[in-house]
Amino acid sequence: MSLMKTKDRLLSLDVLRGLDMLLLTVVGPLFWAIHKIWPQSETVQCQFKHFWGGFTLWDIIMPLFIFMCGAAIPYALSKRLDANGRPTGRFWLHVLSRVVLLWFCGLLVQGNLTSLDVLRINPYSNTLQTIAAGYLIAALVMLIPVRAIRIACPLLLAGLYGGLLHFCGDYSQAGNFASICEVKIFSAILPAGHEVMKRIAENNIPDHGYTWFLTTLMFGFMTLCGAQCAEILRGEWSCKRKAVTLFALGAGLLAAGWGLVFAGVPMIKHIFTVSFTFQAMGWCVLALALLYLLTDVLMLRRGWWLVTLFGQCALTAYMTKNFFGSALNAATERITGGVPHLIGDTYMPLVTWFTASVLLTLVCWMRRRARIAARPAPQETEDISEARPTAVPPQDNGAIAARYQLPTASAPAVPKSSETAESTGHAGPKMASKVNLKLHQD
Repeated sequence: MSLMKTKDRLLSLDVLRGLDMLLLTVVGPLFWAIHKIWPQSETVQCQFKHFWGGFTLWDIIMPLFIFMCGAAIPYALSKRLDANGRPTGRFWLHVLSRVVLLWFCGLLVQGNLTSLDVLRINPYSNTLQTIAAGYLIAALVMLIPVRAIRIACPLLLAGLYGGLLHFCGDYSQAGNFASICEVKIFSAILPAGHEVMKRIAENNIPDHGYTWFLTTLMFGFMTLCGAQCAEILRGEWSCKRKAVTLFALGAGLLAAGWGLVFAGVPMIKHIFTVSFTFQAMGWCVLALALLYLLTDVLMLRRGWWLVTLFGQCALTAYMTKNFFGSALNAATERITGGVPHLIGDTYMPLVTWFTASVLLTLVCWMRRRARIAARPAPQETEDISEARPTAVPPQDNGAIAARYQLPTASAPAVPKSSETAESTGHAGPKMASKVNLKLHQD
């Protein structure tokens, strides 16, 4: 198979990110709407819940979101390096602005920032903040010029975190080392009487067992996994070799995850044990490989409009559902207020779900239209959650291409002077005399 042209877009990235957002904002609510009408078995319900231990469908959402944001980093940052591959002011402005924006949005969604109460605001408690932390780590690692070191960094993060969990505590909710660190850090930075400290005093665990500070090492690992996969897709290998490499990498991560489980490391999403994270990254890489094969190699690009819409507006969909959810529900109730008089209450959960999904889709569509109208060129928009990358950035030069293993176009041969004049359409003296002679003969 031939190399991808530089103008080709990696539709697979938009599709996979969109599937993740659709699972969170549309498919999950659809399942619970169906459950209200036709109760589902506990086995099926378990796939849409989180448990302490094990791996469910619902557990993949957060790791996949972090992974896909990491996959956008090489596309967003490579064009902000100078001719020698060093970071510019635009590079740091982009990185820091994204980190601040995501951290702020996380505070809005789950950090109780709008309460303006210091006894309620939680500084670190949301998926968007984990993406911000992973983004900063990945941006720093991507500046390392040696590719082997960049590949080793996520393995070092996972090894360090796994060693601390395994040898400095157990895997219980209160006894794991990540939870112990969480309690100590919150005790040091939060004032007395804070809601978080009250929950810790009552349950001896923070935030229902979820940990954030020490687990930032694994957030960096997942972001770097996405970035490394993007480097593979941006490289000069053939499409077939890229797909095979991703399939092999995904299978290897799954095998490593199961190997750790058999070695005594349980899969726990709340603290992102290494076995769980390897399993999650394995499925993410395999999904990316499959979609890359379908959409970017076999070019099966029809029918993805809704999926790519949510993929390109992932942050908008997430914030609308999780922060503006009450407004979305109020609009849904206002629209469907008279429907029970026509069909009764039995099927109202499905009607409510459908209306809310249409409104959410409309919000994402308007957001995309506004962004298209605002940007001067399609390649100028880069958002870590809503970026639409191309196979190779148009501004990459030889130094950057060498760092990220990009194919470089060879300069066209310069023709001789007489040939140049004729090929460029500028007639030289010889050509001018021939033209005058022809006109005179006519």
